[in-house]
Amino acid sequence: MQEISDLREETIVEYQAKTEKPPCCLQILCNNKYILVGTYDLNKNTGFRNGSIDIYEYPGLTLLHKIPTYGAILDLKISSHGDRSIMITAHSTGNLMVWKINYDISSFNVTEMLTLQANYQVFHSDTLITSCHFSPLEPQLVLCTATNGKTKLLRIDKTPCESTTRIVQDEKITSINALSCDTLESQHSLECWIGEFGKISPLTNVVFTGGDDSKLIAHDLRMKNEIWSNEGRIHQAGVVSIKASSETFRVSAPTSLITGSYDDHIRGFDLRMLGKDQIYPGKMPVLNMFEKELHGGVWRLCESPKDMNRLLVCCMYNGAKIVEVESDKKTFEEMQYVKKGHDSMCYGGDWSSEFIATCSFYDNSLQVWHTL
Repeated sequence: MQEISDLREETIVEYQAKTEKPPCCLQILCNNKYILVGTYDLNKNTGFRNGSIDIYEYPGLTLLHKIPTYGAILDLKISSHGDRSIMITAHSTGNLMVWKINYDISSFNVTEMLTLQANYQVFHSDTLITSCHFSPLEPQLVLCTATNGKTKLLRIDKTPCESTTRIVQDEKITSINALSCDTLESQHSLECWIGEFGKISPLTNVVFTGGDDSKLIAHDLRMKNEIWSNEGRIHQAGVVSIKASSETFRVSAPTSLITGSYDDHIRGFDLRMLGKDQIYPGKMPVLNMFEKELHGGVWRLCESPKDMNRLLVCCMYNGAKIVEVESDKKTFEEMQYVKKGHDSMCYGGDWSSEFIATCSFYDNSLQVWHTL
């Protein structure tokens, strides 16, 4: 039997639910009462992809409401700014939807929880947006990565100047034309799966992207040009997750990154710097790299709400794990894992102050569990 974890005992799941459509991503509301799940469904007859935002109540995982979307949802993020009332969803039809969250509701009027504020057509409708990210410093700045290898920056506070009606998957759709928003100069030769804003000095003007071409790129947020890349010398397969240091995660290592890849490895390393404030340009090798095989593609990384060195890792076909980053020893240590109930690709996860929620795709599984 293939080894799936360093640990002998698996963490017990508290609640489990079956979703109607395959779940791709999720977020826990900051009040710990609801879980929002984005789904992705492919119609094999038409080739069309559609999805939904499913609202589950905690505890119990009762499905309270579903909001259908004409494009499947690949990513879903709630802004950490202000009252955390803005959410974005990234779709298979090249559009980004902006939602307003109403926290002043109960399970009796949950249909009023989400209101669609805007629908931006960021890429052409045959391009999938693979991930979306709020800037940690500018509340209205959003980063979108896509299957065409490109990455775009969009400001969702600007007054829409042009709305267009177009036919998307045989539906008449009205959206804000954002095709001309800022595009980062360097793109990936294959799908761009993930992006990440630098969060603390000296990387606050840097954006990182990772793609199916095994390439990791650092871009200048101001000039939109490439600063540095390290293609094929770190990862043996596509780069699908990136975690930069922040005020709440590895703050003592501000020029370090954690990455995940289809090659089943999680890695940590330091960027080579030119002085204190600038990444050494070009294709310089990284420093102090350490890695660990997790026996599944390292699809998503979510930081702990309490511990500065721990991550929730969605390991695709090997469930979900909690991993501690031990920088001094240059090691990763598995602390917990959940595989039972995630019998297919574990793509989505979130970690709140009270519980962890994870989901897996083909088995339509949503689970809640706890740290030990």
